[in-house]
Amino acid sequence: MENQTLTSQTASLDISLTIDWSLLLEQRTAVLKHTESPAYLLLPEIHQLMDSVRQDNLLLMINTLWHTGARISECLALTPGHFALESAQPYVSVDTLKTRGRPKRAGRVKPRLVPLCDLHYIRQLERYVASHHIGKNQLLFPVTRSAANKRFDRLVAGMDNKPSIKITPHTFRHSFAVNAIFHGTPLPVLQGWLGHADINSTLVYTQVLSLETYHLMQRIQY
Repeated sequence: MENQTLTSQTASLDISLTIDWSLLLEQRTAVLKHTESPAYLLLPEIHQLMDSVRQDNLLLMINTLWHTGARISECLALTPGHFALESAQPYVSVDTLKTRGRPKRAGRVKPRLVPLCDLHYIRQLERYVASHHIGKNQLLFPVTRSAANKRFDRLVAGMDNKPSIKITPHTFRHSFAVNAIFHGTPLPVLQGWLGHADINSTLVYTQVLSLETYHLMQRIQY
């Protein structure tokens, strides 16, 4: 994969980050082998994968998983009413679900709010809702979890350049979390976005930084 860098602005801290995706891709093999980090895709791989998607509903589903960190059951439960796209700071309200099969109500668990800052995704979502005439309380993706999994399997099977890791809908939740870690998101914030009751569930994603400590070791004299 060609060297790709991304410059990201962290508004509150006004810090510019340059990420060497090629290095992170090279490091991933060791990270997955020697840590408990779940398998993840990096941003350039996500873009490459989405470039191969031709169905607008599958493309939006992948983009939604990637932008929200939602579980597949949570994604399948989303309606246009869950999104506040006209807000000064757009967001989606995600019901925390851990049930198998078709989405069910989350009971007493409060929904979590995930900010949406990518205008390309927001516009894609707006076009999809308008073109498919989806009502405010109608499901964006009226399919079962099993059917969604099969769509992902067919997508991966038809790819010319398959990533080295297995891709499932949950891979995009892990990828969302890892991407947030690489961009310096505080753990309590990421915990809230992912809907983790225990921050130890969020901590596992910090293991992707295991080899990112090399520059710190270089400062130490022996």
